[in-house]
Amino acid sequence: MKDMTQEQARVEALRRWGTGGTIEFRPPRRPREARGRLARYACKVSNGGVRGSRTVEGQGDTWREAFEDARPR
Repeated sequence: MKDMTQEQARVEALRRWGTGGTIEFRPPRRPREARGRLARYACKVSNGGVRGSRTVEGQGDTWREAFEDARPR
């Protein structure tokens, strides 16, 4: 299955969590093989703003993985 675009991910976050739904994209600085085991994922979704409290959060290498990982903290 093809991954979502950043705009599709934003729409999905808003659909799931309303106006508090947020997405973050942090492209990897090095190829995936060079990243450490505890390195952050490129895609992050949550139900709270940058400064707000987040009760649901998900991370993954793709937007779909991040939404599948989204669960209460």
